Amino acid sequence: MKKPRVFVAEFKHETNCFSPNKAGMKEYRERLLKESDEIIPYFIGTRTEISGMIEASEDEGFEIVPIIAASATPSGLTTKEVFDFVKGKIVQAINNTKDVDSILLALHGAMVCEGIPDAEGELIKAIRSVAGPGMPIVVTLDLHGNVTETMVKNANVFFPYENYPHTDGFERGYEAGKCIARMIRREISPVMKLRHIPIIAQTIETTSEPHVGLLKKVHKWEENPKVINVVVMHGFPLSDIPDVTMSVMAITDGDSKLAEDIVDDMAKTIWEKRDRFQKKYLSPEEAVREAMEFPSGPVIIADAADNPGGGGTGDSTFILRALIKAGAKNVGLAFIPDPESVHQAIKAGIGSKVKLSLGGKLGPKEVTGGPLEIVATVKTIADGQFFNKGPMMKGVLNNIGRMVVLDADGIEIVVAERRIQPYDAEIFRRVGIEPTGKKIIVLKSAIHYKASFGPMAKKILDVDTPAYHSFNFWSLNFKNIARPVYPLDKDFEYVI
Repeated sequence: MKKPRVFVAEFKHETNCFSPNKAGMKEYRERLLKESDEIIPYFIGTRTEISGMIEASEDEGFEIVPIIAASATPSGLTTKEVFDFVKGKIVQAINNTKDVDSILLALHGAMVCEGIPDAEGELIKAIRSVAGPGMPIVVTLDLHGNVTETMVKNANVFFPYENYPHTDGFERGYEAGKCIARMIRREISPVMKLRHIPIIAQTIETTSEPHVGLLKKVHKWEENPKVINVVVMHGFPLSDIPDVTMSVMAITDGDSKLAEDIVDDMAKTIWEKRDRFQKKYLSPEEAVREAMEFPSGPVIIADAADNPGGGGTGDSTFILRALIKAGAKNVGLAFIPDPESVHQAIKAGIGSKVKLSLGGKLGPKEVTGGPLEIVATVKTIADGQFFNKGPMMKGVLNNIGRMVVLDADGIEIVVAERRIQPYDAEIFRRVGIEPTGKKIIVLKSAIHYKASFGPMAKKILDVDTPAYHSFNFWSLNFKNIARPVYPLDKDFEYVI
């Protein structure tokens, strides 16, 4: 008896439509662009969706047919060139490969492409058109995906992350693989329902309310043997498409009425808690003052608005300026992407003093704060490659180009050639900085840092600035989101 064969592919990007910096082939190659035989060796042993899919397929005795894995650091629009390239590879593989039984996809859910607002919907639709109506298609998503009816119509089951920080990628990939095995054996016949709730939510971890209570309710529903999966999607408002609100999905085994009841019940609960999906942010000056006054450390200052993981440039200088002005000491800052400054520091050499125009180059001054004129000592030079060792994406290799540590009178600034979100403590340890020894740690991250840095933090301060990942919704010029929507609009009725 022949082994069932399963296609596996990944295509990810979280698109912030307020950023003008697009993700083209260069940006994808810098983050991740692997094809066919390169894919399994790259992912095996990591805590990622693809690794989970691989392990589930091996457990089921399936043969994996890897196609492509493409991911870029969040930014502005993905270019049409990249979209057509990746879509073309997947569609071509389906057309050219015989005897394949199913398709596993690792997507984000908030990709916007040049001319294609619903990029994942368009991708899954194209795959469905060549795979045929009977081919099982099971998809993992980030819980910040903006789920559309086109996505739901053309896929069979979604397994988005439950956790934020996203520490459960492997588990969701494994679930997806086991689910598709049950579909191949015709043990289940999934039906899926989607309900949007007119709320745009700020970044709140799932270990805090209101998400703790929502997950308890999700898991209660999932005790029903007819329920395959229930998901609360936070959405990604900065994509600025009509479907950026919170949503809930329910997937059941052939029971459409049950799925409808679940999404209605969950949507009602979420709407009742609508005022709890917002949080307070400090100014850079307020956060620096509180951090310096706090009696112990590390105190983490989270630069949420400049988070590269949500499309921020990562090179804003607002908090660094506040630190210098306040005379802060024993500070570690991760990190500023600035190839020009890295080159100057390497040319000067370790131990040298350099005068730099640091950061503030990847967007207008009102967004980045503009370059900061600074004199610092070059303390460390490294190659910028390190493996994640924390709970999130453990085992994944990062390559942020060459990196240096600049010591500006007690403020150690990690500077690198490429942008990523610094959510793993290895970003410091790779260059000889022990973060637990710092009084203040500044991270260009919103929530993900908590998986690795959270246990060491004595206090956490969330900061908002005018950067591209700002969750001050009232300051953003939304053009495409559906209105009315809470909290921009409050005097309206939502009927389930």
